[in-house]
Amino acid sequence: MGIKKTLATLVLAGMCILSPPQTAEAQAQTPERKIERYDGFCYGPFRKNENPDKGVYPTKKEIEEDLSFVSKFTGKIRTYGNTDTLSAIPEICEKNNLDCYVGAWLGKERIENEKEINALLKIAKSENKNIKGLIVGNEVTLRRDLKKQELSDLIKKVNDTTDIPVGTAEIWGSLVENKDIAKNADFILVHVHPYWEGIPIEKAPEYVIERYKQIKEMFPDKKVMIGETGWPSRGKAMRGAVPSEENQKKFFKEFTGLAKKEKVPYFYFEAFDEDWKNKFEGEAGAYWGVLQSSGKLKPLFLELFNREVKNGIERKERKVEKILLKSGAVVYNEAGSSDNKFEPTGYMGELESIAVERDCKDSPYSGKTCTKIKFSPQAGLSWAGVYWQYPINNWGDYPGYEMKDVSKLTFWARGDNGNEKAEFKVGGINRDFHKDSTKKYGDSFGPKSTSIINLTKEWKKYEIDLKREDLRSIIGGFCWTANAIQNPRGCKIYLDNIIFE
Repeated sequence: MGIKKTLATLVLAGMCILSPPQTAEAQAQTPERKIERYDGFCYGPFRKNENPDKGVYPTKKEIEEDLSFVSKFTGKIRTYGNTDTLSAIPEICEKNNLDCYVGAWLGKERIENEKEINALLKIAKSENKNIKGLIVGNEVTLRRDLKKQELSDLIKKVNDTTDIPVGTAEIWGSLVENKDIAKNADFILVHVHPYWEGIPIEKAPEYVIERYKQIKEMFPDKKVMIGETGWPSRGKAMRGAVPSEENQKKFFKEFTGLAKKEKVPYFYFEAFDEDWKNKFEGEAGAYWGVLQSSGKLKPLFLELFNREVKNGIERKERKVEKILLKSGAVVYNEAGSSDNKFEPTGYMGELESIAVERDCKDSPYSGKTCTKIKFSPQAGLSWAGVYWQYPINNWGDYPGYEMKDVSKLTFWARGDNGNEKAEFKVGGINRDFHKDSTKKYGDSFGPKSTSIINLTKEWKKYEIDLKREDLRSIIGGFCWTANAIQNPRGCKIYLDNIIFE
């Protein structure tokens, strides 16, 4: 491997001293004074009604609008993944002279991890001079999505194929407990969130710097940067840590000033509020940005940014439309294929009894892979099922597809031993007695079922007739269900070439 490129000199932010105005309106009218750009920001591009957990990503135009604006108050950003339009972020950074530390999101799904790593390697080959670092994984050991050796191996895989510096991002506690995860990295992004640790606001900025110094001492041969730190403007108090707009501003101002004094490089968490995080992190999760999701600077931050930033930008709520599909649309034909229009994300029933392997290589009907489903019932009356959905995890939050020129759905299936019993369906999400009035969308028909099938050990083709069905809205493109009464010892079934024809 070639000699590593030196990490770019980090521009540290400064704070000018302003006379404190009494109101937000007065802040906006304060005579303009020179304020330096801040060192770095974490960038999550998801606007209202966009959600990566649902597979709804921002448009490239929206990202272009964001980063053109962000470049007015910082010289570098970090990202968290390369799925869908997120892969365009480094190119857009280059056009706006923003340095970019490109992240690859890693989780439990092997196929998705491979997609992220392959996309990262493709970006690394782009000769984009604004790419200053590649981040393999974000808090992977904290979530226990991968073993530490698996993470270290992926870092090495990327590092062996590029001269761009390669690192990973973890909370400071995970780094203390798992020092060897960074053995193949050139740099480390350490996350320090005093709010989540219940540290009072008065002690929070100093606490972050102390933890940074601790990690820096642990890794004297690595470049160490603060990968995340911040404070929410709303949410539940965590012991002595109280979210509020006042405390958010206090933390930002004092931390960035202290980081400048101590010459600590950082990515502040974060540029914009992200509504979708409410589900996973409580109310606080959606309110870490210095800017609201709408693009307006939070009022108490007006004195800390220059005039061209104070006006903010307009970030409209995303309107997601149905997509038209015609005959030949694929539910599944090969693991990780861009042809696959639905994904098996809608788990039902006894969830812990289901294991789905989307890249099974055990004698597929065609190609290199098939889908394997293992059902291991825990109780005599248990049942389980999986919907292949679009967008992912969609139970009626977003519109799906509209089908045209389609008369049936065909698929190939087999059992591991023969005589496995299963039922297969199309449609039926958010309909009839399963209707959720809080959700706006649903399938326009179904469920249309095969009824119970006794599978054989050999591949066999099945079909579901759709000639008389209303195909104007399809979220649930395919469904498998089984129960413990018919499969008392569980079952293993294999699926391939699931296609609308």
